[in-house]
Amino acid sequence: MINKKKFKIGKVSDFSRNKGWFFGHFATDELLKSDLVEIAWQNISNKTPLKEDKHLHRSSVEINIVISGEVKITINGHYTTLHKGEFYIIWPETIVEQVEASENTEVIVVRAPSINDKIILNH
Repeated sequence: MINKKKFKIGKVSDFSRNKGWFFGHFATDELLKSDLVEIAWQNISNKTPLKEDKHLHRSSVEINIVISGEVKITINGHYTTLHKGEFYIIWPETIVEQVEASENTEVIVVRAPSINDKIILNH
């Protein structure tokens, strides 16, 4: 591992243009680059469902933790509402769609491994 004995201090708000994604294979800063895991702190306040929300990941696992607000989401056809302190885990090939969020909604997203395996399902 090339970053042994190194560290990084930062502010999540510096990554708002990247939808809150600050750690993973996509990072340009070597101390934030990793193919092991990716992490985002996202403000998704007032999000409305979009056609491109419908997607799956071929081989990665995604964990979403609701930090504040409310998230409404359909997972494999099951519609659910989550609140602060609740989470949902998306295993490979699980279909996510119709993501909606209330005012002042923030989530932390952890996905592993950090690879480009997202498939948009436009039906």
